[in-house]
Amino acid sequence: MKRIIAMSGAAATAIGFAGVAAGGANATPAPTNAAGTSSYIVLMKADPLVRSVAQKDLDGAAAQSKRKAMKASHDSVLKGAGIAASRRANTYTNTLNGFSVRTDAQGAAALAKQPGVAVVMEDELRQPQAIADSVAAAQANPTGVNDLQKFLGLQDGAYANGLTGEGVVVGVIDSGIWPEQPMLSDDGTFPAAPALDASERSACDFGNRAWNKDDKVFTCNNKLIGARAFLDTYKAQVGLGRDEFDSARDDSGHGTHTATTAAGNANVQSMIFGVEKDIVSGIAPRAQVIAYKALGAGGGFTSDLSAAIDQAVADGVDVINYSVGGGARVVSADTISFLFAANAGVFASVSAGNSGPGPRTIGGPSNVPWVTSVGATTHPRNYAGEIALGNGQVFKGTSVTKGTGWKGVVDGARVGSAANSGYCVAGSLNPARVSGKIVLCERGLNGRVAKSAEVKRAGGVGMVLFNAVDVDTMFSDTFFVPTVMMDKTPGEALRTYANTTTGARAKITNTGIDSLWHDSPTVTYFSSRGETVPNGDIIKPDISAPGAQIMAGNTPKPSGGDQPAGQLWQAIAGTSMSAPVVAGSYALIKQAHPTWSAGAAKSALMTQAFTAVRDNDRVSPADPFDTGSGMAMLGAPDAKGSTFQPGLVYNTGFNDYLGFLCAEGREAFSNPTATCASLAAAGIPTTAPNLNYPSIGMEAVPGRLTVKRTVRNVSSAEITATARISAPAGYTVTVSPATITVAPGASKTFEVTVQNVGAPVGSWRFGSLTWEGSGYSVRSPIAVKGVTIAAAATVSGTGVSGSTTLTSTVGVSGTYTATPHGLVAAAHHTDTVAQDPDATFPSADDGAGVDRITYPLSGVALARWKLQLPGDTDLDIFLLNPSGAIIASSTNGGTDETIEVHRPADGTYTLVVHGWGVGSAPAAYDLRNWLVPLATGGSLSVTSGSPTVVTAGDPVAIEVAWSGLSAGEEYLGTLDHAIDGTRVASTVVQVTP
Repeated sequence: MKRIIAMSGAAATAIGFAGVAAGGANATPAPTNAAGTSSYIVLMKADPLVRSVAQKDLDGAAAQSKRKAMKASHDSVLKGAGIAASRRANTYTNTLNGFSVRTDAQGAAALAKQPGVAVVMEDELRQPQAIADSVAAAQANPTGVNDLQKFLGLQDGAYANGLTGEGVVVGVIDSGIWPEQPMLSDDGTFPAAPALDASERSACDFGNRAWNKDDKVFTCNNKLIGARAFLDTYKAQVGLGRDEFDSARDDSGHGTHTATTAAGNANVQSMIFGVEKDIVSGIAPRAQVIAYKALGAGGGFTSDLSAAIDQAVADGVDVINYSVGGGARVVSADTISFLFAANAGVFASVSAGNSGPGPRTIGGPSNVPWVTSVGATTHPRNYAGEIALGNGQVFKGTSVTKGTGWKGVVDGARVGSAANSGYCVAGSLNPARVSGKIVLCERGLNGRVAKSAEVKRAGGVGMVLFNAVDVDTMFSDTFFVPTVMMDKTPGEALRTYANTTTGARAKITNTGIDSLWHDSPTVTYFSSRGETVPNGDIIKPDISAPGAQIMAGNTPKPSGGDQPAGQLWQAIAGTSMSAPVVAGSYALIKQAHPTWSAGAAKSALMTQAFTAVRDNDRVSPADPFDTGSGMAMLGAPDAKGSTFQPGLVYNTGFNDYLGFLCAEGREAFSNPTATCASLAAAGIPTTAPNLNYPSIGMEAVPGRLTVKRTVRNVSSAEITATARISAPAGYTVTVSPATITVAPGASKTFEVTVQNVGAPVGSWRFGSLTWEGSGYSVRSPIAVKGVTIAAAATVSGTGVSGSTTLTSTVGVSGTYTATPHGLVAAAHHTDTVAQDPDATFPSADDGAGVDRITYPLSGVALARWKLQLPGDTDLDIFLLNPSGAIIASSTNGGTDETIEVHRPADGTYTLVVHGWGVGSAPAAYDLRNWLVPLATGGSLSVTSGSPTVVTAGDPVAIEVAWSGLSAGEEYLGTLDHAIDGTRVASTVVQVTP
């Protein structure tokens, strides 16, 4: 399917998304219903309102006039494509300009051809992100009063100085909200709620009792100032169950938990199963909340989620919490919505994902630099439980449930009727052997709470849940039966007891609140890790925060039987839980510094983070790919070196992010060459390592690499600071100038040069740069990875004869050689192709909608196919390997397609030309291909620069020449780069005579 966006704007800020390929890391496309109808997002070429209208003026007359004209243009597009307006699900005007629509592939193709349209983007499905140096052991307060806030230093810091989020509006895009939750009550002392536009969508959407009788009417107040539902696409594509709420009311508990974590009221008594737990507060207890329900039981579509972002900015929120994630790509509907939200000054706290502890698991949209990606750590508080055995042994763990009396204890693996009964999956336990007993269940295969549901189904009265490893996180879910959770080692000991002792018995006891038996903070096992994919020069997560055993709100009416009903509280875990800690922290910063940009606040959070965090093994220091810059800890507002007084900030802005797109999302621009040249001429860096970011990432260091950063003084006095370096192992790091003096409000640019002096290529190494002086300490983590050579992917030349020079940088020492292959002229295949009826390849009805051309390949250095046509005809190309599997595709908007394969294995390949958007008459095309041989001796030669002895970091200038070409045809060749005889890279040489 297509991902073709294009937006035009003014001069250097022009942004237009064109030709973005479908898919991406872990991307989940929108499901297609039985009739072939799917959901698409259509974006227009004209900018959204926030590019020309300030956030505070989005409800003004001028904005309304522009909004009306934008909507009229949307209507024209639908009419021109022959699609009924009733098929439209969402409309975007603030952070996007466009709409979502339910149609088939042919309808999408028709929409793409309409004047003014820049994108027809396939919808995606995202999911909530709950799961489901030496540091001294931190201890929880035995009274259980605001333990989280005390751990983060808020009680004696921000709160003691009157910073509680007063006057700040927190938007929460999630599964809705339970408005009667005690942490959302209005005590009459909050500021008057702003009036929210309800002309098109209810601003306080509760009370749809026709769908669900438990959906009570609720009037929003000065605490919960608004609640909107954005489920249009979800309802059309998936549908709501009768136990879900067709309103903003929460039927999962996820949204209520994240909202109350970020901005729930202060000092509220929590209670689970009628037992009082601790007294809790939101991070910003005086902030006001607007909830946006865009997640159903099966997740949420980016079309609905982006509509919620669009509305949240119009509603005037200061910060958005987005505990939602999925596939990581730079360009998607919600990433671009957040880009323009950032342009409007709205801070976005986004969960990093729960796919850890493996590397390269950061999800989207948290991978992009204009949102703050939040990983999860532990904090000391433990909701404690224990199990006593009949032999006198006692094992401690985690529990929020009630206890049991003395009962028989059995191993699920021994009392089931299925091979996986040890995991207590649904239907696996034998009631005759489980009834009345405590069951031992192992993590894996199904959800933690689902295991307790199976125990209950089989008549069990309690559960012991143990981890698969000893370094996983302790969870305190609301289980269906009394439960205690523990590590693998005690779980295995209990299993041995249960399986070897006649009449084995045990007793579960809830022991209240104590401290975890290991140091905190540690990175949670589940928290997603870097490096970031696909944009590896940006260190993610940005920061971490407590995200395990977080007590906050719940829904008492959960859908689907996923948890026990009737509970207004829950203590759960996930990066969904850590993100609202940072969202609430930003609310405190916003109150203290209302004029700071979102980029400045993000920098302050990152550079002042707490760094003594351990990895999930509870011993090793965490690195930047585990925890980002560290754990968010704000410090005292009146203290230099706190988040409130960082001294210097990296004030990343909208144009900086456009420069980043030149490197990592170049396909985003309708004219990337002109746009990126304009940005560069304006002094905006257009390489990812040079993004003015508070952390310093370099995913390709060819021996030596220099990047620039700029800091701004946000204090009221001159700051003189000196760079203190902790160099990554095997590297040297130099900063120039090494000492800077920055006047109040002024900025200073410096360079950071990293030199490889012994680190292996292909491995990440970590360090830090800290500016110290005038009472401040401003720290940036460094992550670098060496490469053997940094060589251009392509070099171009002109003329029937001529030459050009290619300069590369080597990352290791040795003898460098360059070997040319080719040049070869294009071969042509001309034919016609008709419209594929369902615009999908492969499918049963392809017929004349595809052409298949075979290419026997043998000894090929480079194979390239290129297909270009003017106008609206939209052809795609696919490459099948000798086994018939698709190994490459090009599905850009219009017909501007290229597939390139380096050193393909010998065999017969098939190139498929696909008629995605052709129209009634078959389209004629000219498919060009180049097969550059591995053999040498062609018209391309190396005339200088090779061979040569090199040292890591040396530049190598290679001159290549050609002659004897024929005018009127494009030629291709390759230049192989080798060190000590081993090929390490290739550059495509492209010559137009």
